[in-house]
Amino acid sequence: MKLRTANFIPLMLTIPAITIGAIAMYLNEIPTLIWAQNMFFLVIAGLISFFAVLSKLNMKRSSAYDISILISLLLIILTFISPGMDGVHRWLSIGIINFNVSMIVLPILIIELWKLLQIKGLSFTIIITIVVSILLSIQPDASQLTGFAIPMMVMLCRKTDKKVLRLLIVGILSILIILSWVFLDNLSPVAYVEGILSLLANMGLIWLILGVFSLAILPVPFILFPPKNLKLPSVCVGLYFIIILISTFCGNFPVPLMGYGVSPIIGYFIAITWYSKSKLTSGPLHDPLR
Repeated sequence: MKLRTANFIPLMLTIPAITIGAIAMYLNEIPTLIWAQNMFFLVIAGLISFFAVLSKLNMKRSSAYDISILISLLLIILTFISPGMDGVHRWLSIGIINFNVSMIVLPILIIELWKLLQIKGLSFTIIITIVVSILLSIQPDASQLTGFAIPMMVMLCRKTDKKVLRLLIVGILSILIILSWVFLDNLSPVAYVEGILSLLANMGLIWLILGVFSLAILPVPFILFPPKNLKLPSVCVGLYFIIILISTFCGNFPVPLMGYGVSPIIGYFIAITWYSKSKLTSGPLHDPLR
């Protein structure tokens, strides 16, 4: 592998959004413990990602996709054991921190389901996709369900030429998406989570423009500069981030990275580390467009 400074630029895309969010929280007198958590996880996750990219692990030889899928499913299921909030079950608590499980596991699930699709075929991947989508609809989480289901529609439909199967996949997932938006949760927005852009707007137009731009660049690498021979999974991950960003304008959903919450920071770093590593290690063994 030939390491260049450019290989680490994607890891730095998180800095503007998280920093601007922390400044907004600080200037609006949000307790330091809140915004400091975002900054702390930015540093920790950034260092882990940096050394992961430097490591000599060859991602093509990894056979842990099935374990990753199993753990991701288990974590989503465990959210239903947690007490939840007003009937909404999205979090697992560790100490004082509540982790939004979907925001952590869905990016890696999209990647690992693509691997599963190459190895075990279409049927098994469809079943897992539908199971995950049903769990997300029950939580309920319209933003995460939409962000997961639409990229998986693209991925699964790419794999089959059968129109009936395509209609079945799109039909089932679309129904779940529609129902999730019809029956939205009643959780009230929090100013420094779902309403962070409003805090920026109150600080001035320049701050708002900078904030929106810092969010808009997050999906760019995945969509416009995908790793060689890994275009499909990369675009699907980018599409996931685009959808959850747009969802924040359509409902009371957390603004990822900028608003308070370490889960989207972890989830994005997982995805961008895979991306950066794949730019170095992707080879001719994969043909995602078939």
